[in-house]
Amino acid sequence: LFITPKKDISQTINQTINQNNLIYVSQQQLLELAPDHKDLVKLIFMPWRNDTSKAIANVCELIFKLKAYYSVHKNHHLLELEYLFRFFEIFNTLDRLNQQYSYIDNLKTLQRLFQDLLGLETLDFRGEPLEGLQIMGMLESRVLDFETVIIVSVNEGILPAGKTSNSFIPFDVKIQNGLPTYKEKDAIYTYHFYRLLQRVKEAYLIYNTEPDVLKGGEKSRFITQLEVDNLHHIQHELVVPKVPNITLNPSKVSKTPAIMAQLEVIAQSGFSPSSLTQYIRNPIDFYNQKLLGVRANDDYEETIAANTFGNVVHNTLELLYQPFEGAILRAENLRAMARKVESTVHYFFKEAYKQGDMSSGKNLISFEIAKRYVSNFLDYELQRLKAGDSIKIIALEAELSTEIIIEELSFPVVLRGVVDRIEECNGTLRIIDYKTGRVDQNQVEIVHWENLITDYKAYSKSFQLLAYAYMLHQQEAITSGLEAGIISFKNLKQGLLRFAKKDRLGAHASKTYQIDSLTMIHFEKTLKQLILELFDPSVDFIEKDV
Repeated sequence: LFITPKKDISQTINQTINQNNLIYVSQQQLLELAPDHKDLVKLIFMPWRNDTSKAIANVCELIFKLKAYYSVHKNHHLLELEYLFRFFEIFNTLDRLNQQYSYIDNLKTLQRLFQDLLGLETLDFRGEPLEGLQIMGMLESRVLDFETVIIVSVNEGILPAGKTSNSFIPFDVKIQNGLPTYKEKDAIYTYHFYRLLQRVKEAYLIYNTEPDVLKGGEKSRFITQLEVDNLHHIQHELVVPKVPNITLNPSKVSKTPAIMAQLEVIAQSGFSPSSLTQYIRNPIDFYNQKLLGVRANDDYEETIAANTFGNVVHNTLELLYQPFEGAILRAENLRAMARKVESTVHYFFKEAYKQGDMSSGKNLISFEIAKRYVSNFLDYELQRLKAGDSIKIIALEAELSTEIIIEELSFPVVLRGVVDRIEECNGTLRIIDYKTGRVDQNQVEIVHWENLITDYKAYSKSFQLLAYAYMLHQQEAITSGLEAGIISFKNLKQGLLRFAKKDRLGAHASKTYQIDSLTMIHFEKTLKQLILELFDPSVDFIEKDV
């Protein structure tokens, strides 16, 4: 209905909602987006203001418009037209009752009555005699003879129905007054059943053997009677659905020359640490995103998503610390930042969440949590200064890159990434990565180097920290040791979770926090091993169970 010769208006409305993250759309906004369909927009989205007569009239008008739309190709929309006819009957009944008795005084009552009437409505299948196949009820088959009959649901309790009765009159009262009971009803269905089978050549009696809550899965007494009579040739067949043995076949993509050429292009533009850890986690995801360019659909967010929340916290800290980049941090600087937290967080939420509502519900909670995260971090920094730490902000959102020369490859591989913060603490250079989720110390520790490229869940964060350290080490030609760690806003009491190399497994292992040249040699060897696997034509992209 919203399609014009020029464009699909509904698609335009969807795009506007996605781009502006609109949760509630006013009628005026819809009228501006669909100026050629003002009558239809007003009909569908006009406020009814609890007026049941207006609601019924609008729904009936919409039914007529849909009928006119589907009637253009009537033969292709017979079922839809039948639906509309039944809906019109329901609302016509509601309108007549409302005009006669005026007891439907609000939309909630109208909705409940509509749902009750809808539950009683059925859509009958109508057979065409000339087509050779007729679908009908048992009582419709009277005085008709067929060569082939298929009767379904021949279960006890369905055919015959038995003692089920929708009457308020007790059975004894019916007997006393000569009223028909379920026995007479069963007799009628018994007669029609045997009458229907009288002249058939083939009859298929289908019943369900699976027990359920209300019925026991027992075949009808009619079938048992046919077996006892032994007057017919009866053939039993148990039909069960074939359940195949489902074996999970992981997706596999071979590395064709075209894929290898594309990988080379990506290598020269630069692999990020997150893309390499994505390959470790699931090579098929790496293939889909990096080679095919398949991205997840950005739906509108009714509640603030985790990635939006994380970006707000990152951007807020970057903006607050920007004036002090290259300077030694002072306590008065942090107090000045603390006064700007609320306005800065609000600015970035509005920028990311656009016209989404942050004034109530889960979004308001997320907004307050983001403020608390930033404020708590500033308090943590202040405690560091009070403890005597000297903090110099070297860089924020620093772009790092380096070339990796691998003898087996005829081209250089570039590694690039953006690190949240580089600082100098008491003369030691530190790489800091912010995480709004929870991270524990054991997630940034490693014993065996080969685990970095085999176990994503346990060592992905260690891999990222070492990749940042490697790029900084190569780019700045750092000769002395440095440290790298994660600030987890959900685990801020632990402070900076520093990367550590352990000499063995267990609680009493010796830990080395300094990332020196020897550490970089080990990581470079492991990194080259991962890249060689990525560029090995004989190693396919194989899906992992994640």
